[in-house]
Amino acid sequence: MKQQTYDIHIRVTEQEKKRMEAKARKAKISLSAYLRRVGAGEDVEQTHPEMLFAHMEEGVSNGHHKDMGS
Repeated sequence: MKQQTYDIHIRVTEQEKKRMEAKARKAKISLSAYLRRVGAGEDVEQTHPEMLFAHMEEGVSNGHHKDMGS
């Protein structure tokens, strides 16, 4: 069953929005995924594709799924 999601609306300046969008692009994830990860206290940085797939395989084999920004 798909987990229900909720909208959270915040106000930011144009400069803040552009900075967050740029950081999300650099990390190769959506702005929503970036903000969820930062809000959860995760360290978000650009991930090498090899590391991304290694973590994904590890999560799948352990029965866990980590948001990959899709």
